[in-house]
Amino acid sequence: MLRALLVTHGDLGASLLATACGIVGPAPGVEAISNRDQSREGLSRIVESKLAAWNGEEGVVLTDIHGGSCAQAALAGVLAGRGAPVITGVNLPMLVDFLVNRGTYSAAEMAARLIDKGRAGVRLLESPGAARGGA
Repeated sequence: MLRALLVTHGDLGASLLATACGIVGPAPGVEAISNRDQSREGLSRIVESKLAAWNGEEGVVLTDIHGGSCAQAALAGVLAGRGAPVITGVNLPMLVDFLVNRGTYSAAEMAARLIDKGRAGVRLLESPGAARGGA
């Protein structure tokens, strides 16, 4: 079963994880860490340490903002330790899908799947009349 590490700004990762667990149940092997009170280098060391604790198990790293300090720290931590896909733009549909399907896919397959699920979860909702030009 795949593991996951959420690396996000503030309480975002912990809140996403708590919400996803409320939908699908407990998530052993999934952890959230925050950049709060951490330098990029310090956060990178934490990521490296968390990945080392996976003891060879496969997993993915999920971050919030592409190019942000959390994504940079996650990538640096992955490169310094053992490889794991780093996926940016984490959202609730991605995390729920991960939790439901993490026993089915490899880390690389899951990374591709989560990118698709994340994109599919972003939609413009319109009222039925808007599609016909009405209000």
